[in-house]
Amino acid sequence: MTDYRDVTPSSSSSRDHLKSMAQVIFAFLKNPLEGIKRLPDWSWSSLIACVIVLSMMSGVLSGLIPPNFYRLVGGFILSPLVGLTSAFVGSLLVYYYFQVFEKRTCSLRKIFTLILFSTVPFFAFQIASEILPPVTLVGFAFAAMLLAVGLTENFHLEKKRSVRLASVLFGVIFLLWLWNRVDISQMS
Repeated sequence: MTDYRDVTPSSSSSRDHLKSMAQVIFAFLKNPLEGIKRLPDWSWSSLIACVIVLSMMSGVLSGLIPPNFYRLVGGFILSPLVGLTSAFVGSLLVYYYFQVFEKRTCSLRKIFTLILFSTVPFFAFQIASEILPPVTLVGFAFAAMLLAVGLTENFHLEKKRSVRLASVLFGVIFLLWLWNRVDISQMS
């Protein structure tokens, strides 16, 4: 006697899962400060798919304002790679911060979830970055603020330490942004 079970997810359950994920993101967009306090417990595949979709949407929409074929293709191909890489690097930095400075281990998946949701404002502001480049920094500032709140609420990190960590990460991103702007101006 053989026991075969179909473990292939049905299209309706996949559709329901996608719908549920979209509802969580839209609820987060309505009230990010409350949303960052209650992070969803998604699988790695859901988190990675979410980063890819959000960064791709942001990259493609920024390629449409103003319309530019190369930026559009770059938004479709490069933005997800950059978004995923940035999310993993940011997650690892926070993970090792906890390891070294807080002397405790936190779930990398939960940290990645926090990084993902805290960068949602960046993805939104990134759309207008080609018209007004400093708007990227506004998106990063909101992301840093959400990161600080999320670290305090989800990981019980002291508020002062959360703000300091988020500020340091924002400072590094600001310096990278400034360096990029100088490189672009020298190329012109």
